[in-house]
Order: sequence, then structure tokens, then C-alpha cells
Amino acid sequence: MMKGKLLRLVFCSLLVLCSLAPVWSQVASQIIQNAVEKSSSDNSSLPAIIQEVEKAASTADASNQRSLYTFLGSLTEQLGDYGTAAAWYAKAAGISAAPAPNTPVFTSEELVLAAVRCSLSCGESQKAEGYLAFLENSTNEKTKAYVGLYKMWSTLSTVSSNQQLSEPVATLQSYATMTSMKWVRSSVYLTLWYITGNAEWSSKLQKEYPESAEAAIVTGAAKLLPTPFWFFLPRTEIADNSAAENTVVSEKQATGTSSGGNHSSGNHSGGMNSANTTAESHVIVRQQVGFFRNKENAENLVTRLSEAGFKSDITQEKRASGTSYFVVTVPEDAQKTMGLKLKTAGFECYPVFADE
Repeated sequence: MMKGKLLRLVFCSLLVLCSLAPVWSQVASQIIQNAVEKSSSDNSSLPAIIQEVEKAASTADASNQRSLYTFLGSLTEQLGDYGTAAAWYAKAAGISAAPAPNTPVFTSEELVLAAVRCSLSCGESQKAEGYLAFLENSTNEKTKAYVGLYKMWSTLSTVSSNQQLSEPVATLQSYATMTSMKWVRSSVYLTLWYITGNAEWSSKLQKEYPESAEAAIVTGAAKLLPTPFWFFLPRTEIADNSAAENTVVSEKQATGTSSGGNHSSGNHSGGMNSANTTAESHVIVRQQVGFFRNKENAENLVTRLSEAGFKSDITQEKRASGTSYFVVTVPEDAQKTMGLKLKTAGFECYPVFADE
């Protein structure tokens, strides 16, 4: 039943992604409806369901392929498999046919931007840059604004010291005043606040975009998704030591990639016409629930998980910077539903894949 709810959520999210409310074409709708019905069974397997949708899409016409690949991208993104989601979005964007009649309309540029967003979410900045290269000649003002923001996010994800922050911060500050960046200004404010800890940016968010998700984050009414991108984004000493850190990424919920690269989906093509992957490219072996600098916080999370009926482990990792972190993980179950169980119980999590 949890899986059915997730698939229905993904389906509904697609309908509002572009602030439109169309319905799926008969072919795509039937395929997705079948997937939702099968997911309601206690014996169902999400990887198997995804594989069935992929198989159906492979024999569909180009228009329906585009729509189904977009659905697969949205589904795997919701599951936290960002690398695979990026590949599906890219593959959908690489199909030149128009979306199937009566399906949500996403331009190829919007799909490429989704691929960039997912690549950044799993720490694959090089793949993000590769996808962004397809948008360099865009004439769409909104697309160009997102390209500028995502390029800066990609740069920030590779910064290794506070000394290297000055240039990106200066660029973001210029973006904050540029009319052409109005589409992403709230995200620019949030990024500046997050990495500098300067209350000026949180004040601007609350004043200019009081109803935005970004404003909700700085006030503590909402939290950023616990993806590696935000957790490892460099921060000034002021920002890192401020109380805001617990507002943006709770230490009981923050997650990140392992130093061994287990979250990386290295088989994904950087080209727009091939995903070179399937839902079974990697096997989920654990769900990462916490990532801490303080061991006591990790132990507290293990206690909370135990009280909720989950068995978890703590492992220690040492980064190149010399800082040690404590990782809390829960073993994946045979039905591949542990992520859904954890989220249903109120624990954010991120899948850990076994390298094949």
C-alpha cells in the first residue's frame, strides 16, 4: 500500500510540474495505471514494476516513449535514485517527437534541467555540466536563469575550502540584483544565506518571497531534502556554527554519499539520446538515514530507529579534510521497500547501492 501511495504521488506530481493539468494519453495512462495497481499488492516489487514500465516504453511510439521516460524519471527521483532519474529525464529529452497527446507537456529544456538537478542531488557535478552544455545556446530567459544558477551550484559542489568561496559568493550576489535572474532569485537568496550565514539573505527571502518554499526553510517551517549536494555544500565558519544549520539540514536527517562512491551511478550516459541504464543498474543494499559530525547524535538516531522497530548500524568515515563522520544506515529488505517504510515512519533516507 505504501508503494501504491508513492506511485500515485509521483503521477500527481507530474500533472502539476509545469503548472498544467492535462491527463495522460490512453496508452501511457494504461501503463501507469497498471503500475499503480500492481504496487498495491503486498508481494509487489518496485524494481520489477519499474522494469515493466521500461519494457513497455521500449516498444511504444516516440511520443509515448517520451512521456513514459519522463514518468520513470519522476518515479526514480522520488525514490531517491537521483542518478538513474537524471538518465531517464535525459533520455526523454533526447526524443525529438512531441509529447503524446493529452499528456503533461514538458519541453526538452525542462527535462534537461531536471537531469541537471538530479545529477547535482547525487553529487555528480561533471554529469550536470555535461547536461548543461546542451542548453548553452538556449534563447529562453527562464532556462538561461536556471542554467546560471545550476552552473554556480555545480561550481560550489567542487569547492574544497572557504578560501575558494569568495568568487562564487560574489557571482551569486550579482545574480541577486539581476533582472534576468528573477526566475531563480529566491534560490539565489537561499544559497547565499546557507553558505554565508548572513541574515540579510534570509530577511530578503521572507520579505520578497514570504510564501515560497525557500522562505519556509529559513524560518524552520520546512527542511531541505537531505541530499549530498546540500549537506556537503561549503559554508563559511559563521554559517557552519550558526543555529541555522539545524534549521536547514537537521543532523537527525542529513545524509550524504559515502567516500567509496556507492551513490554514484557511473553507467549513465552524458549524451542526450541514451540512458545506458535500467532500474536494475545498481542494487540497493542499505538506506542511509543519518550523517553526523557528532557520534552522540548518531547514537541518538539509532535509539529512535530502534524504538520505531528498525535495526540500524553506525559506521565511521574520514574525509580528505581530516574530519570524521558517523553514518547511520538500515539494511534494505528483500522486497526493496525499506526506504518507503522509513519515510512512512518519519525518517528521511537515501539509498546506498552496491557496486556491481
